[in-house]
Amino acid sequence: MERERVSQELIKQARQADLAEYLIRQGEPLVKKGQRYRHKEHDSLVFTKNSYYWNSISESGNAIDFLQRHKGLDFMSAVFALTQTVAAADGERDTNPSSQIIEQFSFADIKLESDMRRTVAYLNKSRGISYSLIKKLIDEMLIYQETTTNNIIFPMYDETGGLVGAETSGTLSDKRFKGIKTGSKYGYGYTIKGKSKLEYALFFESAVDLLSFIEIEQIRKKPINNALLVSMAGLKDATVKQILKCFGSELQPVLCVDNDMAGAEFIKFVKSQVNSIKIFLPNKDYKDWNDQLKSMKGISR
Repeated sequence: MERERVSQELIKQARQADLAEYLIRQGEPLVKKGQRYRHKEHDSLVFTKNSYYWNSISESGNAIDFLQRHKGLDFMSAVFALTQTVAAADGERDTNPSSQIIEQFSFADIKLESDMRRTVAYLNKSRGISYSLIKKLIDEMLIYQETTTNNIIFPMYDETGGLVGAETSGTLSDKRFKGIKTGSKYGYGYTIKGKSKLEYALFFESAVDLLSFIEIEQIRKKPINNALLVSMAGLKDATVKQILKCFGSELQPVLCVDNDMAGAEFIKFVKSQVNSIKIFLPNKDYKDWNDQLKSMKGISR
């Protein structure tokens, strides 16, 4: 059984994890009320430390329960998600989660590095993204590098072209850091638009996977001109719904998530929430799109 593959100590840590803090870091719009948090879009959904109670549907549980029931994660993925830690060296961890719902996102507050050699080297050497694609992204202001952390900044734009947030990724090969900037607008993600009329909306788990998919399609001589590519910065059904609502409900949604249990559970969950979802996954031999790209380019995984 799945539970037997995870230590009881790790399960205990996950059940006792601060659920509200975890959800805030994932971009959920929680509002602090005393010692509790309420969901901005579901007023009857209340979080207290490691537990939650949803008054309108008379449902309650611990942190693991919530991720399994409402975030499409299987048991093991929920445990790992709640117990994972962000290395202090990345400079992104905020010990006060409530600041993420008070502070407004401002791109002007991010100090940008003019010398982006570290970003270029990481994306090319470690991730297999071509120099030509990286240069195009820089020229079109679709990637930046932060001065203080050297993290890659993937800007999030809304349907009007306004900057509403940013996904971040570390540039150290031995420390895989991913996150979103404080105050990033709920439901949006890093997007790249095709140049012709949009017919599809493709959803990925990270900006790096999104870029890897573009690179793979270029290698296959299949340019992506009629699609909106979206990074959810995780597995977020709210991003799928928000993007379709704001960028065009007539777009055909396609889930391009990882080949793992969490991805499979997410697909099952979104299928129950969104009509006419299509699935397009990496080759079965690979966990994600970047693994597939690196294999195609002979880069060790």
